[in-house]
Amino acid sequence: MRARGLKEGGDHMILSYHNLGEVKRHRMKASVTTEHSASSYGQPVIVLEDGEALDLMSWVGLGYQVVKASKKEREALLKMGLTV
Repeated sequence: MRARGLKEGGDHMILSYHNLGEVKRHRMKASVTTEHSASSYGQPVIVLEDGEALDLMSWVGLGYQVVKASKKEREALLKMGLTV
């Protein structure tokens, strides 16, 4: 996986969120990786399709939810302390 953006080809985890003050949910592709500058000491981070890491404040504040994820991705999210 590249340090910026998502890996080429294959399936990606799908997340949904809503902007503050909006009801409509938006979807985006994401992946879980340790190959991003926001990862330290091998701790995985969620990387969005634009290459930016998703932080906990945004996860909670924007109401992120997992729409689709592989078993491996779900296990990684649970290890990160996120409910899936």
